[in-house]
Amino acid sequence: MNVKCFVTGFVAAVMFFGVQIASAEEAEPLRLTQAVSLSVPMGPKVVVGPVAKRPAVLPALYVSLGAMQALDIYSTRAALKAGARESNAVAAPFAGNTASMLGLKVASTAGTILFAERMWKTNKVGAIVMLAAINSATAAVSMHNMRNAKIAAGR
Repeated sequence: MNVKCFVTGFVAAVMFFGVQIASAEEAEPLRLTQAVSLSVPMGPKVVVGPVAKRPAVLPALYVSLGAMQALDIYSTRAALKAGARESNAVAAPFAGNTASMLGLKVASTAGTILFAERMWKTNKVGAIVMLAAINSATAAVSMHNMRNAKIAAGR
């Protein structure tokens, strides 16, 4: 088993089983369970303080980021099929295999969303601007890929 297959499988497993993030409003009260006369806290972390409302634009940007990443996979595959080559040194090893490309995109999307969530806690406007900029850049890359596919197909 090579490293690409392992990484792709690992990312797919993480995305399949998923990570659930509960807000403070949905948090259950702290429970204690007896385990061989040892009290072990079970349940989510208790959050103290006011909880800021999440703006509606943030989840919309998450969804559009996923859509832009899917469009990037499609446009990259189309350009490669037409005879173009992947110029991104990070993505080039994954470009030949759709599953590994999907794994790379899922991992990068999840990382971006996690970073935006952390950033949102301290800089709400910055998180929104960052996500909008990443969405715009990904859309521009996808458009460039489609243009390359059209040019390569015309040769």
